[in-house]
Amino acid sequence: MEDRSSFGAGDRDDSARSGAYQGAIAPLHPDYRRSLPGQPVLSAAKAYILHLERAISRAANVELLRARLPIESEVIAAIDGAHLSRQEIEQAYARRRFRPRYPFALTATEIGVFLSHRAAWRRIVDEKRDFAVIFEDDAQIDPTSFAALIEFVTVERAGWDYVLMPATPVRSGTTVARRGTLALLRPDAPPLRAIGQIVSSAAAERLLDRPVDTFLQMTWVTGQPLLAASPSPVRDVSRETGGTTVQRRSMGLAERLHHEAMRPIYRAQVLARYRRYFARATR
Repeated sequence: MEDRSSFGAGDRDDSARSGAYQGAIAPLHPDYRRSLPGQPVLSAAKAYILHLERAISRAANVELLRARLPIESEVIAAIDGAHLSRQEIEQAYARRRFRPRYPFALTATEIGVFLSHRAAWRRIVDEKRDFAVIFEDDAQIDPTSFAALIEFVTVERAGWDYVLMPATPVRSGTTVARRGTLALLRPDAPPLRAIGQIVSSAAAERLLDRPVDTFLQMTWVTGQPLLAASPSPVRDVSRETGGTTVQRRSMGLAERLHHEAMRPIYRAQVLARYRRYFARATR
């Protein structure tokens, strides 16, 4: 699942908690489930892995990912955009709803990618989970680093609702919380892929009723700022598993030049609004 308009990230303004855990913290008991004050005990973490059934070259990676995960996991059949009806696409996709407008029409495959993530968000809400992890089927993890991150975000549960685990490191951002070498960052620029996510029930509810768009970058629209884990335990193995499953039709020279010209303009517009949003929030 590719860097497309359906997924990107903004981040959370949690300046009151910035740097709150600069010192060392004692290791947690394996059964640590202490909740927030006055709230129910945290549910055990679970991972959902989105897998497109026709992507048979990725089946082995999915099984390896499940074997490496230190938490319960389940495979969710990804929605194949090639099988979506026109009515289903029209119900999910609003091309010109928000500004800045994404300059390219999404393909049916890209819409299927988004709907697959939405299905995982729905499971989090329906199963009343405090939070869950969502992977795309071209993700792989370092098991030790992932276990440490899950422990960390459980401790920090009061300070986040959505944490991105990017395959490409976030190079700059504001530290919201830190534990040893692990940090939750508010990125200076919104990352572009959601190959791995940690999503609370509250965040899942906020995101469920939005149309397909570049909206995860649009924190000023969704009301759901995002954090990024640094370092991330996730890497992208799509090249080893047959390449992308999000294919666009071949483009002529004029169309290709249009894409190359418009993409940086659009990203600059998103970045400007993203930074204005957080500048106002931190005043």
